[in-house]
Amino acid sequence: MAKTELIDSHISVKQCTRAVHALHAYASKKQKEQEENELLPSNEQYVWLQITVKRMHPEHKIKPFKIPLKHTLIDPRVTAYPQREYKDLLESHNIKFISRVVGIAKLKGKFKSYEARRMLLKENGMFLADERVIPLLPGLLGKKWFDAKKQPIPVCLTRKDLKGELERAIESTYMHQNRGTCTSVKIGLLSHAPEKILDNIKISLPAIVNNIKGNWDNVQSLHIKTNSSISLPIWTCELGDATGGRWDGMVQSKDASEESKSDEDSDANNTDMDSEEHVPEVPVSKGKSKGTKKPLNEIAEKSVTPKEVKQKRSAEGGEKKKAKIVKGGPAKSAKGTLIGKKPGRP
Repeated sequence: MAKTELIDSHISVKQCTRAVHALHAYASKKQKEQEENELLPSNEQYVWLQITVKRMHPEHKIKPFKIPLKHTLIDPRVTAYPQREYKDLLESHNIKFISRVVGIAKLKGKFKSYEARRMLLKENGMFLADERVIPLLPGLLGKKWFDAKKQPIPVCLTRKDLKGELERAIESTYMHQNRGTCTSVKIGLLSHAPEKILDNIKISLPAIVNNIKGNWDNVQSLHIKTNSSISLPIWTCELGDATGGRWDGMVQSKDASEESKSDEDSDANNTDMDSEEHVPEVPVSKGKSKGTKKPLNEIAEKSVTPKEVKQKRSAEGGEKKKAKIVKGGPAKSAKGTLIGKKPGRP
């Protein structure tokens, strides 16, 4: 029996080939139907590799991971400053695969309006930028570039092997790590032959998995799709809790669950016994004398209602009034003082 050929020791080449050919035939047919009904030509369709992981990544990384490809996807532009200096630099290194150089001054002037930046975004598939001006670009380009995943790729324009640096950047695709469980990476164009798309999958897949935390143990499934098509599966992990399965490390064993349950029951019993045996004590003070500690249940039994407090205060007030009258004698009324009569006389 012939041995099954695998990509990175996991994915069947046969299954991957069937999925690529089926997707390419379906998307090409839909694109031809769309071109017959529309006056303007549609945008280039990309082939995406969707990676679904079991556990989310803890942090969002701004700098993308460089993924190598065998067949390049796009013709890039370079953003640099100053513009004339880097045009001469590219010519001196005999670099002819860069279509245009756009300077920072031109981004602030000619491409300041939203319409001009939108046209620049649509006309090009990839943007390279000098790594020294990367912090300035988000404010100059806008969020649409990041939503379209066309944010400029940083390159070092001061290296001696400048041509090799730019060629490696162009010949690669990029993986933008997010905090979700699904990430998509461009691996081909619909205009590519299915064999070229398959070559890109073979080259890029090991690098993609190596940049995932946990590698293959954290990969749940892999699919391929275009911009507007359904996704076709090329690999899925086992759905059990065995090693490498979907629920590996996430399902608690029966022995561990029984032990945790018994520990919880014993802790609950100990808590009930402690609450029955021990009654907390609080200090009760009378005037300026030192307080003595009494149980809470005795304090609760001797609690005073608001009505009793009011009656006690009124009784104390009456006793103080009587004591004042006895000490100072009978008090004259205001009317008696005015007419000169003693109080109580008719």
